[in-house]
Amino acid sequence: MSLFVESIPSQFGNASPSVSLERGNYRMRAPALRPPPLLLQEKGRETVIPNRKVVHHRINRTLVSLLMLLTVACLTCFGSAYYLYTTRWDIRIVSPYSTSNAVSEVVVSDMDIDDTDFSKKYLTYLPHSGFHNQRIALENALLLSHLLRRTLLVPPILLGNKPLRYVEYNTLFRHHELSSKEGLGHCPGIPVYISLPVECLHYFETSYVPWTWLVDLSTLSAHQSLFHRPNMSQAWLHARFSITSTDVYVLRDDTPYQFRFLDTLGDSSPPTDKYQEDVYITELAAIPERLLQIGTLFGTSRLRLKNSDNIAYLEMVRRKMIFANLDLVAAADSISQSLHYSYLGVHLRSGDGKFKTAIGTTVKAIWWNILHSMLNFSLAQICDVENKILGDMSACMNSDMKHIVTVNSNAFPPNSSWPLAYKGPCRWSRHREQKYDLLNTPIYVATDLQFPETHPEMLIMRQTFPCLFFLADFKKEITPLEKLVSPYDGVGLGQFVLPFVDGLVLGKAVNVVGTEGSTFSKFVKEVLWNNYTASVLD
Repeated sequence: MSLFVESIPSQFGNASPSVSLERGNYRMRAPALRPPPLLLQEKGRETVIPNRKVVHHRINRTLVSLLMLLTVACLTCFGSAYYLYTTRWDIRIVSPYSTSNAVSEVVVSDMDIDDTDFSKKYLTYLPHSGFHNQRIALENALLLSHLLRRTLLVPPILLGNKPLRYVEYNTLFRHHELSSKEGLGHCPGIPVYISLPVECLHYFETSYVPWTWLVDLSTLSAHQSLFHRPNMSQAWLHARFSITSTDVYVLRDDTPYQFRFLDTLGDSSPPTDKYQEDVYITELAAIPERLLQIGTLFGTSRLRLKNSDNIAYLEMVRRKMIFANLDLVAAADSISQSLHYSYLGVHLRSGDGKFKTAIGTTVKAIWWNILHSMLNFSLAQICDVENKILGDMSACMNSDMKHIVTVNSNAFPPNSSWPLAYKGPCRWSRHREQKYDLLNTPIYVATDLQFPETHPEMLIMRQTFPCLFFLADFKKEITPLEKLVSPYDGVGLGQFVLPFVDGLVLGKAVNVVGTEGSTFSKFVKEVLWNNYTASVLD
């Protein structure tokens, strides 16, 4: 028994607020609830307990709306992705030969030749290097196929800043196979806002066009059979003509000047000639295979001809290589008209190899030729120009320059009778002294020299001739060329065709001087300029 007796209230008071002892048992009790503070109670308003069903309905409606929104967004994203995926490979349908660019009616499409005639024989070759090397190879191939009575499978023109350089046959053959654009027709149609796939990264650096896009071969097609290849793929040859490896005779070269073709039995190349082996055309005519595959055909002396008819045919072929594309001709005509058709033409090659190292000598030789051979300046007058205008007498004392004048005076006979019709603006101030009037003659310079208007090697030209013009001065005239596209691969051609415009403008000049050893200079003078001069005289 406890020594201390507690009252019942005190027992309950010391008990836990939630547990009390009654009759020997513990009884659980809920704690007392405190009323809310008076300040938080609103007078005359009863507390409303929200309906749980209403709250749940609101939450459900919100979730349904959110799910619907997410569903619509997902469907929209999926539809956009599907559209981009299905249209990214769409390509522009380019007319193979648009009216403005077609310059001849020759065999150019798959439906223009009977490929079921297995008795028909063909000839083709591997082009390489720049355009003019390709042109020379085509000229040789045209005559060779004509003499062999074989249909010439004409390779397309390869345009670009990185041409295929010559290598031995097997390697060059593989290069053509790898550079073929067969199977890449989707590349031109990829929108600009989509990254190019790996296979299209270098697609636009080069382009293929048929020769009929640039020159008129209709006259030649009346004398021989031509078929223009859309690419250099062997798979295309097999698919188009059913030509297998057993149907091909390959004349495989290991060096650029290994084979030379002769039209006369008993004739032979001189022992000192750069060509290593003579091949008689009559021997090639006996080859039974359907396709005669040759490597390189570049070289102006590749064909050693004695037969007068063959020589005449080759000369006709070369005369037909004039640029006849209507868009290019229109641009060149606009430039010539801007210069009032009264200007001299200069072709200055300086881009690579020996031309790059000799740029200073080349510019000085051209300067001499303009003064002496075109403007009919005497040696004394040239010395006066150097003394008064340039403040230099070195050229007059240079025996090499005198030799250049002697050599080239026959090639460019004096012609001072043509009027100075051009009265438009010049790049620099004109000479005011009457004896220097001819130095104000407009001169159009076609060159691969970067920034020729400020290049230090062009200083003598700038100081002597205030009316120098370059292609970049005629942006308005050449802007329409940006719309040109290749009929073979859909690549824009604006960046590749400017040298052709240069050539056409030079061809319309009163007289032309070029770079020694340049195939382009020779082509401009002997083909483009001679053709235009002859047409004017007619």
